[in-house]
Amino acid sequence: MTQGVRSDRFASKNVVVTNKTFHVTVPESDEELAADRLWQLGVEAVGIGQVVDGMVELWTSVGATEESIRRAVDRLDPTWTWRTADVVTPVETWREHVGPTWYGKTGVVVPQWQADRLDAGADVLVTLIEPASSFGLGDHPTTRLSLGTLTDYLAGHHVSSVLDVGCGSGVLGIVAAQRGVTTIRSTDISAGAVEATIANARLNGVADQIEVDMAELATISGPYDVVVANILAPVLVSMAVDLRRLTAADGVLIISGILGDDHQHVIDALAPMQVEHATIAEGWASIQLTHVH
Repeated sequence: MTQGVRSDRFASKNVVVTNKTFHVTVPESDEELAADRLWQLGVEAVGIGQVVDGMVELWTSVGATEESIRRAVDRLDPTWTWRTADVVTPVETWREHVGPTWYGKTGVVVPQWQADRLDAGADVLVTLIEPASSFGLGDHPTTRLSLGTLTDYLAGHHVSSVLDVGCGSGVLGIVAAQRGVTTIRSTDISAGAVEATIANARLNGVADQIEVDMAELATISGPYDVVVANILAPVLVSMAVDLRRLTAADGVLIISGILGDDHQHVIDALAPMQVEHATIAEGWASIQLTHVH
């Protein structure tokens, strides 16, 4: 993962994939405001063009469905102009180059097509993942860190409910379900992520434990024993109030998608929650926070 693009999301084998980009043109004085509006949608990158005649264009990906585009338009100032564009990208073969992702001592995430090759012990929890057209396999450092922090917490606490914010292919919620959590909600701004999470939950036999949707965080009622958010730092900051609200008084918030040496601004935004545990690997961090008592 980078601060611009999530590298654990990729396209499928030997096909041409058409995506949509969402473009907004605003006066130069509104550039920061427009960028903030886009970040609040939960996007993973915002591009900013050159100023031309006092105007600047920003672009991102908000999903290709009519609903996702409508939600984006609703965030804009009526005086701003917007458009969408199709992006056709030829992609390379990748399935032959990926493998199982181990986390902690007893967990492994396995591409579905490699399940019969895996030699795991009886005490190892195996999670099968089919990434669909554009979602990851749980192999990015921030996902591994989140999985490790989450499973360590589940091993030592009774947890009845988990909220996974920005679920992608659904691996965090699925692992929580496999480890005994009975009430799980997974959300993402992408319809493709919702479809992938539902399919992967079925693949692992835990679909009845997970509710999956595209709900905005502000509309969700809580609290949850554990809230997990593996999202980029600007989005975590914009969601800070709701992340605090949705974390139970005696529960924990687990965040990742943040740099190991540059995340204090995210911690500050989540105050008065306090850091209980931090793990840093490969330049990324996973932080566990609790409410102050």
